[in-house]
Amino acid sequence: MSESMLKQPHANKKWVFGIFLGVVVLVLFICFILVISAFQQVVGGSGNFILNSSNQIALLSIRGPIVSSEPILEKIHAFRYSHLKVLILRLNSPGGAVAPSQEIYSEILKARKKNHKIIIASMSSVAASGAYYIASACNKIVADPGTITASIGVIAEFPDATNLLNKLGIKFVDIKSGKFKDTGNFDRNLTPAERIYLQKTINQVFHQFLNAVIHCRKKDFAQKLAQDFKVPIHEITQQEIKHYVLQFADGRILNGQKAYQLGFVDQLGNFYDAVDLGAKLAGIKGHPILRSENPMRWGHMIESLVPWHYVSSVGNFNLEYRLF
Repeated sequence: MSESMLKQPHANKKWVFGIFLGVVVLVLFICFILVISAFQQVVGGSGNFILNSSNQIALLSIRGPIVSSEPILEKIHAFRYSHLKVLILRLNSPGGAVAPSQEIYSEILKARKKNHKIIIASMSSVAASGAYYIASACNKIVADPGTITASIGVIAEFPDATNLLNKLGIKFVDIKSGKFKDTGNFDRNLTPAERIYLQKTINQVFHQFLNAVIHCRKKDFAQKLAQDFKVPIHEITQQEIKHYVLQFADGRILNGQKAYQLGFVDQLGNFYDAVDLGAKLAGIKGHPILRSENPMRWGHMIESLVPWHYVSSVGNFNLEYRLF
């Protein structure tokens, strides 16, 4: 028997052992993920803010593009039924998809109106468009002078690859049930009828944004106009408030200082100024203790890695409250 044949079984054993070791490591990693996820399920959800303390303040952060509302809704809902009085909503987001922004906005209003909670929006580097939509639902908004905010508007984008496809000799054939079913396809230009239809949709969603901001900050804008006009606040009409806000609701951004001067935020300050404001409004005595939300769950972490403007789309149509 040759020497090479004697060495072969030994090499095969190494190869089999390597595969076995790799499988063991993979199984252990999956078990670790499952244990962590199970632990988060136990301590997360409705248990996030269960502990009672007279000087505890809940902290919840919204970072990056707003793709999904579920993880944030879950925590706000838990806060609604906890013993805690105050939630600091830390915002560092350019906005995002329309419906998630609206869902978070409405849950904040429920916490305030139905559960009598105090929610303070603390703006970081950027809290624009959908993030401002959410902030407007809070009791108070605190921003840094250099925060980028506002950007009240709606955007929908459609790629146009007609020139490229023509050069490549590629043509798409659509069979559809209605004339608007393939609106926004990248293989052709929008028709005049489609542009009108889409603009109407954009305008409707924009007015949802506009009305939501006015609904929650009506008193703040009325106070600003009363000071400017030097009249009693009760003389300011709803139409005057809407006209005032519309001047700045053309998608433009505002820095924190300008937003404060115009009545779009309530106070200039940093994160701890927002904490102090929340404690003051709730009548909390002594040094407030921050109770942070749980770390992001694995499913939400994976979702955040996906390009958000594709996640928020339906077919070819993306509707977004976002800065860029």
